[in-house]
Amino acid sequence: MLNQDPILHIEQMVKEIHDSAGKYSKPAFKRYPLSFTLLITFSVAAILHGFQLWTDDVSVFHEHPWLLILIGTTTLILTGNIYRALKRGE
Repeated sequence: MLNQDPILHIEQMVKEIHDSAGKYSKPAFKRYPLSFTLLITFSVAAILHGFQLWTDDVSVFHEHPWLLILIGTTTLILTGNIYRALKRGE
């Protein structure tokens, strides 16, 4: 006679396989959070520095920095309104 239900035995075996395979199938960000955080920080800094260099070359932005602030603020307001409109549509 069997000491354990065969279905229960198979479920336990599948759970063990799933748990042991889980460490290999985790997303890379969860496995290496510090590395990805450093890469993201470097990427954002590089983009901001590149944008700063570009705006220094554009004479309109260099002479009138308030124009760049106005464009940025308007963009944030528009994206916020679009987000709110899309959220209401759900």
